[in-house]
This record gives sequence, structure tokens and C-alpha cells, in this order.
Amino acid sequence: MGLIQSRIIVRHDENFWLKDFSQSIYVYLNIESFLVVHLLAFDSKDFERRRVFQEDDPETKEPVLKRETVYYTPLGVGVTFKDNSAFKEVCLKSIEELSTSFKLSQKRIMYDSTSLKEELSHFGAIPFCDQLITKLRRYIDSLCFSYVIMPPDLNPTVKIGGFKSPAYEVKSSKFLRNLGPMFPHIAAWSYFGIDRGPVTDLQLDGFNSKTTHAWNALLAKAKPKIFPHGDECNPYIMIADLIAYLTDAKLYSQKLGLRKENLQKIWEPYGFQVESHFLDNDTVPYYGWNSDDPIDTTPYLAHPLVFLLVDELEKLQPNPPPMSQQESDSEDQKQPEVASIVIPEEKRFRKLVRRMEPWYAVTAYAYYKGGAAQLFNFLTDREKVQDGDTMVYIGNQSKALAQSFNDMLDVEVISAKEVRKSVNLEKGKTLIH
Repeated sequence: MGLIQSRIIVRHDENFWLKDFSQSIYVYLNIESFLVVHLLAFDSKDFERRRVFQEDDPETKEPVLKRETVYYTPLGVGVTFKDNSAFKEVCLKSIEELSTSFKLSQKRIMYDSTSLKEELSHFGAIPFCDQLITKLRRYIDSLCFSYVIMPPDLNPTVKIGGFKSPAYEVKSSKFLRNLGPMFPHIAAWSYFGIDRGPVTDLQLDGFNSKTTHAWNALLAKAKPKIFPHGDECNPYIMIADLIAYLTDAKLYSQKLGLRKENLQKIWEPYGFQVESHFLDNDTVPYYGWNSDDPIDTTPYLAHPLVFLLVDELEKLQPNPPPMSQQESDSEDQKQPEVASIVIPEEKRFRKLVRRMEPWYAVTAYAYYKGGAAQLFNFLTDREKVQDGDTMVYIGNQSKALAQSFNDMLDVEVISAKEVRKSVNLEKGKTLIH
């Protein structure tokens, strides 16, 4: 199949919906676009290009190398599949084989691109991803790429807000960076920017976003299922993550820009259909945030959720944020029994916990249950717990907190050790099968 490239053009109606662009694409859509898609998975990554230059240090007057970003956009990837069940089965077996041949020390059931880069570096992660996708290509139908074109010289600032909050301007470079954590739902929205047949199962990697019209428009077309840490516990989202990573790597190694013809070129040998959609300044009112209120993703989370609770997480956290004596006393008075597990996650902290062996077991357990995994934060996650979820504890304090939820809801409370045993048992069944 050929490539679809589209610039998103908005029809001004109450649904903030999108219209198509050229006769040639229209003919293609009449033939193909109204078929039912049974499963569509989205993830995204940062796509960045830097230049290296030499500059004299103002103090030492010695030449030093510096780097600056010359291009940045979030890159969204959607993947459709030919045979969901076969893909999943072959995917896990292939990962098992490749993890052995690449001598991976982290024994995960699946690997996101960040984990692969950390252990193998780009030199090992790129061939790992390429070999895995090659093994799976007969089960993958199409790829849909979304990205933003916003030259800073033409668009130095972007106007956002204006809905339940005052409109204001931010630098376009900052705007683009802020889009990164939001982009899975924006990529899914752009996919539905042209007329499509129904999608029975729309799966998104977890994201954090302020309110956008794009989110409301997406909900008018499909009901997404959001998987926190989906690239570690969901094979469909994982492959979208790896394809995004490999797309970046292939374009870089071949010195190609992020353009429709280059996306077609690098993926043509695999036999995938390739679509490409780009967003620009004209459509910022739809995919930019129009309010500082966050999107409430709780009703759309994939369940069962498997939460990991660990005692005294702040002791594992590098450089924990300081707390004044007054704040400390206040926290002690309010909830002394959960004081050690309500500290908000911090980026370096999350990375540390995700390198712990119990986290590997938790993500695998979530996969076997068909759900998602999340490090539990009492302040932000207590409303997410539902009947059928699992709370995995490490330590007596976490066990007590998990049990208190079990007194209110029908949740499974289990130790990290028991989860690991259960996962090993499931792995054994898979290998025997």
C-alpha cells in the first residue's frame, strides 16, 4: 500500500472534527478506511535533533563542545494488527529468545525502548528492536505517524488557554516540550482526523495532559483504554513504543528528515501500510491545552490495575524534596499511617523503582491479568482503585494500607514475593505450551 500524508485541517463545528485534504487520498479512503479495526495501539516518544558546535569558555578561554536542539517534536505512532492473538503469542516467544541471545540481565516479560537503551545502549537496542519487529511483521498491518511542524522563526510563540482560564502565550519550544507527555491521545485524535471505520479496541499508553479539545473529539469517535506503563505490560503498546524508537534511529542513521517520503522509505521493506499526519500552528486551538485543568483519565484506565506499594519509598528516592517542620507536623497529624507513601513520584525516583526486580514481576502480573501496572501514590491513585484490582505490597505498612482497601473493595492483596512466584508459574506454562 502507498503512503497517506495529511495536514490536519479543521472544520469548524461543535465536534471540532477534522476534514480530508486531497482527491487522491479520498479515493484511497473510499476503498480502505471504513473497514473495522479490531485493535489500534498508540504510544509516543521525543523526536529531537541537535547540532554540536565549538565555543570558547568565557572563563578559561578554552574551546568546549556544546549541543543545542535544532528540531524537536513529539512523535506519535499508532499500530494496527492482522491477528491480535497470534501477534501476542509470537511476540512474547520472540522477546524470550532475543533476551537470551542479547544476554539481557533484566528478566522482563517485555521491554520498553528506555529499558533496552539503558542496558544495551543504542548499539544493542537498535538491532534488538529491528529483529523483534522483523519476526512480527507478518502480524502488523499498518503504522500511523503523527508529529508537529512548527518552525520557531515563523511561530516564536503559541497562544493557549482561553477555556475556563485566561488565554496566554508561551514560547513555541516550551509548548512543544509540554506536548510530549500529552501526545498519545493527540496522536489518536489525529488518526481519526479522516473518516474511518470503527475501532473496537483503542489502546493508549498512559499520559498526563491538561484539557484539550482533541480529547473531547477523540471520545466522540471511540472509547480509549489507557494503560499506565503500557510499554512494559502491553505487547501492542510496547511494539508502538519500539517502532517509534526505531523510526528515530533509522532516520538518524540514514541522515533523513522526519517527512512522509522518508517514513515510507524506512518502513517499506517491512511491508507495512504507512500513514503520516502533521499538526501545525493553525490547529493549536484543538490539540493545544485550552485550560490548566487536567484531563481525568480515571474512567478510561485499563483494569485490573496492579499497584505496587513499597514501605518508606522516600529512603529509595535520590535527593528527596525537603519538608519543613511545620509541613512534617501537619502530615503527621493528618495521616501518620501513610506518611511514608504519599510523597509524590519524582522522575529520578520513578526510574529507580522501575529498575527494581519486584517491578518486573508486577508488570508481568499485569500482562497476565490483561491490565496495567502502576506505582501506588496514595494522594493521586486512591480514587483509581476498583473491584478486581491488585495491590502488591512490600513491607508491613504497605500491607496494612493495601488491606484497608480490601476492607472497602474486592481487591487482591498479595506480597511481591507471591507475585514473583505466580509470574514464574505462568512463564512455565507458556514455555510448556
